[in-house]
Amino acid sequence: MRSILTDAGLARIPVPALALAGRFRGSGRVRAHLDGSMAWLRFDAPAPDIVAALLPAPGAVFYGQAGKHWRRCGSLLEAQVPVDGFVPLESILFPAAAPTPGPAPELPEPGPLQLAPSDRPEAARAMLCKAADVAAWAALAPEPRFGGLRAARAGGAVLILGDALPPIDGRRYWGGRVLLPLGLRASPDLPESALAEVLAVPEHCIALLDESLELIPLSVFAPLSRASARLGAA
Repeated sequence: MRSILTDAGLARIPVPALALAGRFRGSGRVRAHLDGSMAWLRFDAPAPDIVAALLPAPGAVFYGQAGKHWRRCGSLLEAQVPVDGFVPLESILFPAAAPTPGPAPELPEPGPLQLAPSDRPEAARAMLCKAADVAAWAALAPEPRFGGLRAARAGGAVLILGDALPPIDGRRYWGGRVLLPLGLRASPDLPESALAEVLAVPEHCIALLDESLELIPLSVFAPLSRASARLGAA
C-alpha cells in the first residue's frame, strides 16, 4: 500500500527535535528554516529515510508539493509554508549527532496514517452523502428524527454527525475526533488521542481520514433540520 507520506518533501517539527535529523547533517539533502519554536525541513521526495527519521518528532507534520503549491500530506487543501530562508542543516545543527549504527530505517509498511481492514464492530457516528438525498429524506422524516444531528455542506456533499444517522446512501464513519470509514482502522492501531496527535488535529477541528486527510473546523457544523436540508440541496 502506498503511504500518504511517500511524496513528503517538507516537514515541520519542534526545534528540540532537530537532533532526529542529525545523521543527515553535511549530506546536502536537508535544508532548514527556523520559525520560533518550530523548524521547517526541506528535502527532495521521495525520501523514506528522512521521513522515517523525523516521524518520532512530537506533532510532526509533513507536506508534499503539487506544482507551485504545497499541501499537507493526505489533504487536498493548499497549505501556507515558508518559501525562502532555508539554509543547510549543518549551519544550525551542531555538533553532528552521533551516527546511528546499522542501515537507515525504512518507512514502515504499512506506514503511519494508513487504513487497514478491521473486523472490530464500531458504531457509525458520521456519514458523507449527497445533499439531494438528505433533502429527500428530511422532507418526510418526523421532527424528532433530527435530534442530535449536525451537518456541514461542501458543494453537493454533506457530512452529518450524530448517533442516529439517516437511513440513506452514503459512506459511514466511526470515531469522534478522528473519523475513519466503517470496516477500516488506522495502521498502526493507535488510540484516538494518539492518532489525533500524530495527525496534529487542532482542538477546534475533527479529522476525516479516508482516501485523503481533511481537517474540518467544528464551527462549520450546524443543527440539521428540514429547512437546512432543503436549502443545502438548492
